Amino acid sequence: MKVFNFLVLAVILLCSFSDEEKEVRLQRKDCELLRDMLVRKEGRLDIHVPNDTVALAFENLYAGLDVELPFIELYRQFGKAISTIQCGHTKLWPSGRVYGEWNNERMSLPCDYVLIGKKLFVTDLVKEDKKKVNFGKRKSQQKNLSKNSEIISIDGETVPDMMNKIGDFISSDENGIDFKYANSTHLFEFFRNVAYRDRKDSVEVVYSAKRDTTSIYLYTGYPPIFSIKKRLEKLETQQKKDLKNIGKYSVVKSKYAYFKFVSFYDCKGPKYEKFLEKSFKDIEKKEIKKLIVDVRGNGGGQLQSSFMKYIVGSNKFLGKYEFNKTFKRFTNRYLRKRTELYRNYKKSSRIIRRFKRKHPAYDSELYTGYVDEDLIFEGDIIVLTDEGTFSAASLLACHLKTLGKAKIVGQPAGGSFFCGNSGGLEMVLPYTKFSVMINPFTFWSQLPLQEDPQAIKQPDMFIEPINPKMGKKDEWYITKAIQGFFIGK
Repeated sequence: MKVFNFLVLAVILLCSFSDEEKEVRLQRKDCELLRDMLVRKEGRLDIHVPNDTVALAFENLYAGLDVELPFIELYRQFGKAISTIQCGHTKLWPSGRVYGEWNNERMSLPCDYVLIGKKLFVTDLVKEDKKKVNFGKRKSQQKNLSKNSEIISIDGETVPDMMNKIGDFISSDENGIDFKYANSTHLFEFFRNVAYRDRKDSVEVVYSAKRDTTSIYLYTGYPPIFSIKKRLEKLETQQKKDLKNIGKYSVVKSKYAYFKFVSFYDCKGPKYEKFLEKSFKDIEKKEIKKLIVDVRGNGGGQLQSSFMKYIVGSNKFLGKYEFNKTFKRFTNRYLRKRTELYRNYKKSSRIIRRFKRKHPAYDSELYTGYVDEDLIFEGDIIVLTDEGTFSAASLLACHLKTLGKAKIVGQPAGGSFFCGNSGGLEMVLPYTKFSVMINPFTFWSQLPLQEDPQAIKQPDMFIEPINPKMGKKDEWYITKAIQGFFIGK
């Protein structure tokens, strides 16, 4: 009997070792697949850091996968490696397993909150979460924060303190902190749990409500999954609408031309060109000499040579757009194929190869097109930016500042003013199911690279994040900008 029990125990132990070895192999296979895909498909891995730095990051990732890890820890390790590339387009999304582990840990605050700018504000809980987040606590222990309360600190850590740790797992151009704020806006509590792995039954929260600052201890528990899900669904619906928005033009107080661009995704083609021409004809007719261009929250899309021709004129150099990792067969396994971005990748690759055969001297340089000289704007310009101003939007802000002598108002743009990779191919890793955005093309502005790439993005006038209860927010921003630079000029 003893011999039999020993044999059973031995078999169980061998199976356990075998299962762990299998998990380690699968973890490391995901690492190898990701590294190989980045080498094959990422436009320029050394766009902001040397290739050796990226290679070392993935060597360290592979070495750290020598034991079976929870999925949250895998997300941490993969996120660190990818963020080393310092390209905001090249980023990592967690899988359902990661969210499941976060939920089951029950270490989250019993409230829902979001970043507005660089401040944290409490939002409403849906009824499903009100029953759930204080699970296991007596009625006398159940405490929460009222809507619109501002969270000043959590366990002695201010928002900038927490973002410095959260930022290790979030990609951004040139490792700038501003875009990391933008990317953690709606999932701050998730990223806080990813960054801080100490397990506590309660945490101290310092918050401000009705002009009073108070300290309170809140019991940790289930995260407000239903509230977050509802908020993200609403955000996704709005983003889909924004993708079709080609911009809005208006005249403020009869003398300030105002363009609002929430996305540049669809800002191309005859319809867009007609919109710009009609708008600048109106500006010319009304002899308007003050222009405001609002690209807050604009995540990019089409590069804006079309808009810039009305600022700098025809045939002006804006930079480069390199199609350096065009489509090749048998190199696309694990990429999601049934997406518009993948179809665009194949289509644009065919077009650029055909174009280069006809024009072998083409060097990817980007110039403005023809414009009627009477429509070129010659007045003062303000460009409104914030942490969500990214990609084509941050490049437009760069061009307006450096070529159009615009003043920047708001918060520093999240995206680079110099260069980056783009293209948007989604890779799904087979074991972890993490989604990774791979970017096969590279864009450059007309500027030479600088030692401190964040300096040029700093606003000429800072506007702090606004209170969530404030109405007519755009009007408030515009008024502040006008008061700061236009009145009296």
